[in-house]
Amino acid sequence: MGKMILDDLRKRLERLDEDADLMIDNNDRYQMVIVGGSAFILMGKLTRATHDIDALSVPKELYSLLGKYDINTDVEAYIDNFPYNFQDRLQPLPFGGTKVQFYTPSLEDLVIAKLCSFRDTDKADVESEAVRNSLDWDLLEHLATDEDELRASILNDWRYRDFYIRYQEYVERWRPCES
Repeated sequence: MGKMILDDLRKRLERLDEDADLMIDNNDRYQMVIVGGSAFILMGKLTRATHDIDALSVPKELYSLLGKYDINTDVEAYIDNFPYNFQDRLQPLPFGGTKVQFYTPSLEDLVIAKLCSFRDTDKADVESEAVRNSLDWDLLEHLATDEDELRASILNDWRYRDFYIRYQEYVERWRPCES
């Protein structure tokens, strides 16, 4: 089932790229950042189903195609859940690219964003073995604590403290012991 979910997401994004190429008559190339559960699935870290694709940084030229492919930009309201410099760590996805190049934030940036929200599905996503085993724990620590990362983007001290409690619990429970 996991491969079917991954294939479906990939095909939807590839078709969006093809439609954009047919619809937009210029030589411009656009970027779209995929986040949330879809990003974890596209990175090969999760196999659960997701009903939509969450996207940040969607160019206005692509808005008319979003509904057709069930792409949600509501996540833009939660941009402060991402470390301030997450754009510096964007990773290109290996498809699309005729008109739209798709990216995901780093795994560590996605985990930080999920720890900020921490709904039940977010908790399950970051606790999955594939995610935990792939983390650069030092980078995660940097993003969680550095003044120029999450602390620079999160809305207020209360929200940061709330995040940090969840972050510490996550690290205590899941970070591998150093030998």
